[in-house]
Amino acid sequence: MKREEHICTVLILASLSLGERAWAQTEQWVNIGPAPIQGVPVAGPASGRIASIAVDPGNSNHWLIGAADGGVWTTFNAGTTWIPLTDDQASLAMGAIAFAPSNPKIVYAGTGDRIRGVGAYAGAGLLRSTDGGTTWQLLAASRFAGTSFSDIVVDPTNPAVVLATTGQGDVGVDPTLKPPSVPPRGIFKSTDGGVTWSQKGPTLSVDLSGFLIGDGTDLEVDPTNFTRMYAGIGVLFSAATNGIYRSTDAGETWTLISGPWTFLPAGVGRVALAIAPTNPNILYVSIQDAFNSIGNDGGLLGLWRTDNAWAVTPTWTTIATGATDGTLPGFGYCGNRCRDLLDIIVDPTDPTVLYASGITLWKCTNCGAFPTWTDVRDGIHVDQRTEAWAGNRLIVGNDGGVYSTMDGGMTWTSHNTNLSVTQFNAGCLHPTDVTFVIGGSEDNGVEKRSGLIAWQALLSGDGGHCAFSSSAPNTNWALGFDRTLDGGASSQPVSAGIDFSQAKVPIAFPFEKCPGNDDVFITGNSTLWRIANYFSGATPSWSANSSLLDEPISALAFAPQDITCNTYAFGTQFGTHLRITSNGGATWVDLDAGNAVPNRYVTGLAFDPTNSNTLYVTLSGFDENTPGQGGHVFKTANALSGSPVWSNVSPPANLPHNAIAVDGSDPNTVYVGTDLGLWKSTDGAGTWTHIGPQSGMPNVAVYDIKINDATSRVLAFTHGRGAFVLFRLMRGIYYLRNDPTTGFSTFGSISTSGAVTDRFGVGNHFDALTFATADLGYGPNLFYYLRQDPTTGFSTFGTISTSGAVTDRFDVGKRFEALTFAIANLGFGRNLFYYLRRDPTSGFSTFGTISVSGAVTDRFGVGNHCDALTFATANLGFGRNLFYYLRGDPVTGFSTLGTISAGGAVTDRFGVGNHFDALTVAGGP
Repeated sequence: MKREEHICTVLILASLSLGERAWAQTEQWVNIGPAPIQGVPVAGPASGRIASIAVDPGNSNHWLIGAADGGVWTTFNAGTTWIPLTDDQASLAMGAIAFAPSNPKIVYAGTGDRIRGVGAYAGAGLLRSTDGGTTWQLLAASRFAGTSFSDIVVDPTNPAVVLATTGQGDVGVDPTLKPPSVPPRGIFKSTDGGVTWSQKGPTLSVDLSGFLIGDGTDLEVDPTNFTRMYAGIGVLFSAATNGIYRSTDAGETWTLISGPWTFLPAGVGRVALAIAPTNPNILYVSIQDAFNSIGNDGGLLGLWRTDNAWAVTPTWTTIATGATDGTLPGFGYCGNRCRDLLDIIVDPTDPTVLYASGITLWKCTNCGAFPTWTDVRDGIHVDQRTEAWAGNRLIVGNDGGVYSTMDGGMTWTSHNTNLSVTQFNAGCLHPTDVTFVIGGSEDNGVEKRSGLIAWQALLSGDGGHCAFSSSAPNTNWALGFDRTLDGGASSQPVSAGIDFSQAKVPIAFPFEKCPGNDDVFITGNSTLWRIANYFSGATPSWSANSSLLDEPISALAFAPQDITCNTYAFGTQFGTHLRITSNGGATWVDLDAGNAVPNRYVTGLAFDPTNSNTLYVTLSGFDENTPGQGGHVFKTANALSGSPVWSNVSPPANLPHNAIAVDGSDPNTVYVGTDLGLWKSTDGAGTWTHIGPQSGMPNVAVYDIKINDATSRVLAFTHGRGAFVLFRLMRGIYYLRNDPTTGFSTFGSISTSGAVTDRFGVGNHFDALTFATADLGYGPNLFYYLRQDPTTGFSTFGTISTSGAVTDRFDVGKRFEALTFAIANLGFGRNLFYYLRRDPTSGFSTFGTISVSGAVTDRFGVGNHCDALTFATANLGFGRNLFYYLRGDPVTGFSTLGTISAGGAVTDRFGVGNHFDALTVAGGP
């Protein structure tokens, strides 16, 4: 194709923020990381908690991981890059994943975070894929919704035969909350690919609340004989069903196996098992000390080994674990965390080498009567959750992400490259710099973003709420009970005066800054505390601002309209206290004397920024928890009246609501964060629209929403998929028009009614154009071009802003013909531009990538005379994540449309006619 012969050479469909209202506005939520968190002490780049790992039995470089509430991710290059697979599924909480050994295209993913605790989530059922994770089907929801998978095994010869163990599931921020209905748990078997299931194993008993117990905690299969397997049954406290069970008929029947643990008065709790791959007669058993006020509750009951696992009565050797006690004598390698950190795995070549997880990772050699223990965690994050082998590589999933070792733990590699699975508890926005964000995350402390997808660690531990000083936002930050006055170079505690012995909510202290005064903050445990010299004080101190309550404060809010900082409200964990003050805490008024708002966990409060009488409340829990009083969002228009009237203005979603924010520039716009994405109202909570995968927001729990009225920036902090920013978009069609005489290019737009408008000139010889909403280092909502010198053939890559700023960024080489963009990782990395480069002599075209830093890489040849390129994530009939091209015959001018896969498969699909010059996909990339 000779571009100088054509007037209009490039056409794209784009969504961007323009002042003009020519087309309908849409909204898109874009992930901004962290991917990864950099600067984490010891651990290297980190991401978030990993619950499960599976390795393709036919490809040791192909792994799947299940993040705690971040869904399933895949890598085909041994953890160098990752792709999310389940953002649009019913649950992103993951407990177990398994490939079918005889057909690795078949994958089973059991939903539900298998740990017990605050911030963990029960699942929605079993996900099954028959195409390697491209598409999924939710199965057995009635059987498994409300539980959490702990393990899945698949028959090595028949992918339809599946066994699984399941346990109790929790529900987010409220430690007392359980799903409204909890089906039986334990050992289950399916013979039809997960569609229907039968419960196997022990007869269930009932706990003190009347729930059936018998949680399945582990499942191990003889790798040489699928009919032989062991399972662990164990709730955290002593129960009659707790113990080790064995089957010799492929899981149809199970027998309780006795051992040294059987009669220990401390009691059997959670159970972990490991069979030696090279000698399946060797089985290791690790058991949690049950919570029964005997022994070391929550610690390690013991570790045992048998060398005749399939004998009628196996014999057992007790393995001493005292060397792993650390600071808690007698508690063993998992300390007092065996309830959620108990896992073991055997070396694939040496049956006497065992790895045991805990806060650290321990390696046991000669693991029997005379073991040697070595702490091999140095180089990875704390809190080990799961392990898997990929050949001789041990992959470990922990609270910081994915790591691996190929030398038995001597050295480690972090694989947290582009995993965005951070579990944020809260976050805050810089008042003027839209690229600057701070977040407080579970297990990974406090981190900051300065415009890139990778964030920088500031503090370790569990992070919570934060705030920027409005007068010195570049240096003065409130990081909960720590402040920095030098942009994070150092920090000082700000906790004096608070009685920390009082009961508090278990996730993050509620913590709010007054919008009108940088020094005034409030926080709460069973008392509300106030400080008036947070940043300015040499020795800042808090003082009690309420009476001692009988339950912890769970939510706080200032009324932004009151610049004196005297009007604010709080709610409590069980919902029995909803109070407001208009005189700085001197007196408090009951906001709900008539109990119109259900007594459930108060998760959020938000005043209308322009009217202190309008107040919203969000609640956790389910309608079933307060019979006859449903609802999760309540509103009053007379909060300061002394006897407010409340209205139930809830979205149509019976699930926990976690956060609420009101847009100060338009108070009728309200956002609510739930356990499954966001809801938005544009009429003051009169009606609601769900914001989910169709708008870029995964089906993940949203724990915090922040709006910066000055910059119109809206961010959602999720508890499993990092942070997302809202782009308000204008959808349209844009072109480059080249003058055939001068070579001068003009940028313009075409409306859907056919109006063609030149917008501005951009310079000479522009040959390719694409668009990206995400900020790739140059700013959001930019057009990206290739400009080619007609004499040398040399191409330059650059950007065009919506206001007409044209900037050459870097040179890329000769003869580039087409350009497109994909935010997803297609095997080469995330946020890459894809090009076609054509040899002017032979006409042969090469497909390659351009990174935002300027790295240009030819990937593979695609054939002769390919002239146009675009990308589509959706399956348009030929598969997902494909590039589409036009190939023009230089003699006849006839064009053929075809596809290019990321793996290099080039396929002509059909002829389209003569002289086609440009290509796009409706909806953009």
